[in-house]
Amino acid sequence: MVKLAGISRGTFYLHYFDKYDLLNHYEDEIVSHINSIFERFPKPFTQNNRSKTTHENDAFFQLFKYLYHERELAALLLNEGGTQLVTKAKQLIVAVLRQGTGDPVEQSKQVPSDYAQEIVSQGVFDIIVYWLNQLPVLPPEDAYRIFRQTRMLTPEELTRQIK
Repeated sequence: MVKLAGISRGTFYLHYFDKYDLLNHYEDEIVSHINSIFERFPKPFTQNNRSKTTHENDAFFQLFKYLYHERELAALLLNEGGTQLVTKAKQLIVAVLRQGTGDPVEQSKQVPSDYAQEIVSQGVFDIIVYWLNQLPVLPPEDAYRIFRQTRMLTPEELTRQIK
């Protein structure tokens, strides 16, 4: 690993305790940037922001742009089983989802909150991981458009799209 990076082992250990420390550093960097995006940009599905949100200032569009820019690192970390990136980023997504909750669904039809947040947050990451693993990787504008369309369709409607 250090040969590939063109540094000595000593230099590596001056900066990182071990390879897991390096991995954690990059995970935290990505999570911090995602958090910054969600703090700075409006979420399109919150009641207060629907009319104010445009394609370019949408938090999820900015997320797609950032991940596209960091696509090699993001794909590596998202596909690596030993990382905590998905768990950490899903916590941010859940926090964003909680901001956008409107009127509660009628109790008799309601899915338990923990199931709903897992289904939605995992769905976001499934789309992102799938997108980043395609060759060539679609531009963020195209991936975001697909993402937005899928958020508006029911599973039955999506099933009809399968050929």
